[in-house]
Amino acid sequence: MIGGNIVSEKALSVTELNASIKACLDASLVRGMEVFGEVSGGRVSGAHFYFTLKDKDSQISCVRFRCAGSYIPKDGESVVLRGSVNFWTQGGRLTFAASDITPAGKGLLALEFERMKAKLQAEGLFDEKYKVPIPKFPRTVLVVTSRTGAVIRDIVTTVRRKNPVIDIVVRDVRVQGEGAAHEIAGVLARVDRLGYDVVIIARGGGSLEDLAPFYDEELVRAVFAMKTPVVSAVGHETDFSLVDFVADARAATPTAAAELVAYDYYALVDEVKSRAESLKRSTGRMFERKTSKLRFAGDSLGRRMAAFHTAREQRVRALASRLAAGTERKVLGAEGLINTLAGKLDALSPLKVLSRGYFNVQAAGKSVTSVRSLAVGDRVTARGADGTFAASVAEVHPDGE
Repeated sequence: MIGGNIVSEKALSVTELNASIKACLDASLVRGMEVFGEVSGGRVSGAHFYFTLKDKDSQISCVRFRCAGSYIPKDGESVVLRGSVNFWTQGGRLTFAASDITPAGKGLLALEFERMKAKLQAEGLFDEKYKVPIPKFPRTVLVVTSRTGAVIRDIVTTVRRKNPVIDIVVRDVRVQGEGAAHEIAGVLARVDRLGYDVVIIARGGGSLEDLAPFYDEELVRAVFAMKTPVVSAVGHETDFSLVDFVADARAATPTAAAELVAYDYYALVDEVKSRAESLKRSTGRMFERKTSKLRFAGDSLGRRMAAFHTAREQRVRALASRLAAGTERKVLGAEGLINTLAGKLDALSPLKVLSRGYFNVQAAGKSVTSVRSLAVGDRVTARGADGTFAASVAEVHPDGE
């Protein structure tokens, strides 16, 4: 009887119930089992390792007694446990006591990740031909991350250490938890046409569950659709998300992403100055060489021109001398010919004829060349070497009559 009520003979006490449960669990059927799952909340206390083994829908408390020297998995790792279900009757708690823990490779989330990766890869979303080059000298960089984390401070600090002129803009988003992937995808769609040179999607490290938004298909497709170059900087160096594969470039850490997009402004300025000085020096040397070459060419041309003119002058002088000699010979020949002709002309001169006793007879102002042109009574004038006289024709006797 308890509290005045009669207890049925079939009723069990708590101890009896727990003892019955333990007896069932001690059966050979449930001993020496293997269980697959993902480790979470692991901690070593004393000589034992306590943790939770879970899958997508369930979890169970586990313990590895006397764990010293044995494999101790990290949170997020997938393992296979060998052991038995242990029921603690005093506390009424069920625990899986692992006699052996073996790494199992990929957990359920990792398996889902691989299945999604295979699907998207088959569609060609990860092909290199779709990758857009990251600009060498970006002016504006958009960082999509949480403002409250250390990620944005690391990025800004790293960029400013190298470059004081790049404009850094931050879009505050949730980077873990339900709805985070949808929120990031929406931001990417809105900023793609705003003229940013490059977009960095960033968050720090975490468990597979923490990084789950970056395995989300909606976000992956949003990154693939981006026209603006995208750098993925999610997690630690050993973490690979689907966003890493679809982005135009992957950085192992947010700091590495900042190193990737920020060109070294100071080194570039020094290089420009150095090249300008080098160009100035080389231009000066080239000018000196060209000037010297031009001077040499001028001297050579001067010598050639002088020799040319000297040769031409000598030739002109020779030609002039030959021309003068030829002209003189022709003049002398012409003078001789003139003298000869003058002599002949002089010999044929009417005066010469008249001096030999001949007279030039004219009638009516014309020379009389024929006796038949005269008639009796014509007045004629006769010119001789020493004068003229007038006469009247008394008789005309042509020859042959």
